[in-house]
Amino acid sequence: MENPLAHFPQPELVDQPSAPVLASSNVPPLACPLPHSLPSRPPESFMHKNRLQEFTQRSSIQLPVYQTVNEGSVHAPQFRSSVLVDGVTYTSEATFSNRKAAEQDVAKHALECISKKLKDEGCPLIREDTVFCKSILNEFVVKMNLEMPTYNTIQSGGVLPLFVSTLVFNGATYRGETGRNKKEAEQLAARVVIQSLLADDRYGTVVSEIIKSKAKLYDALNKAKDSSFDTTLTGANRLNHNNTEVENNEVTNHVPNSTHPSSGAKHPRHEFKVPKSGEGR
Repeated sequence: MENPLAHFPQPELVDQPSAPVLASSNVPPLACPLPHSLPSRPPESFMHKNRLQEFTQRSSIQLPVYQTVNEGSVHAPQFRSSVLVDGVTYTSEATFSNRKAAEQDVAKHALECISKKLKDEGCPLIREDTVFCKSILNEFVVKMNLEMPTYNTIQSGGVLPLFVSTLVFNGATYRGETGRNKKEAEQLAARVVIQSLLADDRYGTVVSEIIKSKAKLYDALNKAKDSSFDTTLTGANRLNHNNTEVENNEVTNHVPNSTHPSSGAKHPRHEFKVPKSGEGR
């Protein structure tokens, strides 16, 4: 049978624009999703052992040593793990059905204890004296390869000038307490950032280690000041003692001999002559 559409004229494609051909060198690569076969970052619960090992390496101490025991049965295991770090043994409170989870849990527990200890040791330094706060923050920024913080300090009017500094760090703005000068205001703003980092489990140990190193320097400076003060005080006491001896010698040398006669000295005698008869007339 003949096709009834065969006698209808077919449209002709004349001067139709063709698809544009772009040079591959000028075309940016298309954003395509990564293949599912590539490994992704492990979840947070599997990062504690890595962080504890990194802490020991930064601190130049022996690597963590784990010991895990099964407190249950073969068919229903209950693993409890302990870890030895820098001479201190930490034991997890809970038990787990597999060994890896138990070791991750005790590593987390050890990190929390170490972080608290370092924080307690370092906090008095930044609370009592803010002289190292900017230095601590700058060292942390360099270590973590972050952008340097920026400060903006404003002076308030009044009889006594007061300064308040705001700090922009890692996309967030922090405001410090009032300072007596610009330098102190910036140190106080840096202290706010440090306190925030100490409360973060990801950065607390790193900041605490920096504070600990500054604390050693702070103690050394204080000892040097105390030693210098003691030396000055000892010299002053010696000088006062010498001056006292000189004064005593001068007083002793000026005392008349008649006041303190010696045992063999003879007392002066006053003789009165009796007038003879006829004298004095």
